[in-house]
Amino acid sequence: MLGNEEIMSNALDATRGYLAAGGIRLSYLDWGGSGPPVVLLHGITSSAATFWRVAPALRAAGFRPIALDMPGHGESDVSPAHDLDTIAGLAGEAIEHLGLRGVRLIGHSWGGATALALATGAHPARAALTRVALVDPALTLAPEWGAARLPEFLAGVGEPAEAVRPQVRANNPAWDEGDVYWKSIALEQCRRAQVEGFFLPQEKWSLVERVERADVPLLVLVCEPAFSVVPAPVLEELRARLRDGRGRVEEVPGTNHNMFRGPGYAATMATLLAWLRA
Repeated sequence: MLGNEEIMSNALDATRGYLAAGGIRLSYLDWGGSGPPVVLLHGITSSAATFWRVAPALRAAGFRPIALDMPGHGESDVSPAHDLDTIAGLAGEAIEHLGLRGVRLIGHSWGGATALALATGAHPARAALTRVALVDPALTLAPEWGAARLPEFLAGVGEPAEAVRPQVRANNPAWDEGDVYWKSIALEQCRRAQVEGFFLPQEKWSLVERVERADVPLLVLVCEPAFSVVPAPVLEELRARLRDGRGRVEEVPGTNHNMFRGPGYAATMATLLAWLRA
């Protein structure tokens, strides 16, 4: 009889693939489906597998979800550089390698910043995008803020999943057991250098002004203000820059930064699917 961990591992109904981009190996999970492709970019210290519940829901809704193991996470190599345009370029190469067109791009946190960088940058894969959703995205980061938060995000990185799983569960009592399982696996696989590269930039950066460059519909989903990584002044500026039909910001009640996990999952997915179908 299978234990809970074996059941969860076997329940990941996706095909893993690998590709070369920017001189490194990237890994991805493809859940299949005959509909329009949805490319999923996870946040720091997560992995493609942490979309274990999101991706099947997208497939059931008529899409073909593909989640990338971001550089230095999952089974992907560490990136040669850590600036967001480099990371976005790697994601763009993956989209080109897979021959995807009409892409709905969804990014959470660091993945949201990467999605915006790709949608507003110079990489030719930008032309393959038709809609972009940023889920509580990391739109700005100052070195001093990153240095203060780094120890929190390094906790459990590189440690055996079995060892960190009890702490992940204790820190997130409202999470589904699948969320706990795949997050602990992601922490074991995560490389410290990639996390440090994100949290310790040479200088402060901001992507907020780049939303005006987006030439596809842009949705920004944010959680309740007390838990969001988007500070109130940044959110206000974002709303102002998204006027004139460039996109919209929508707060999802009852959610924290991990909008795809825990009790906020249903509301986040309902909002996202309604926008994808529009």
